[in-house]
Amino acid sequence: MRVTVRLSDDLGEEVKRRTENVSKYVEEALIEKIQREERRRARQEILDMAEGESVDPALHDQNQQVRQSEGRPGATRSAE
Repeated sequence: MRVTVRLSDDLGEEVKRRTENVSKYVEEALIEKIQREERRRARQEILDMAEGESVDPALHDQNQQVRQSEGRPGATRSAE
């Protein structure tokens, strides 16, 4: 599918400096954005189902370790 978008000159030039294949670069960025939004939505659904209950600290620590090992943002070191 072909889609036309308008970018600021600065952003367009920055993308061109970073890649030779602008279409692939933008496609990958959009996929990442959609995946982030889906994860955020799923987390919110889980929180809504928990109805204010807290998360088991051991599960939280395990989740943070996985996030760190994957280099994902939002990972924090647990207190040891």
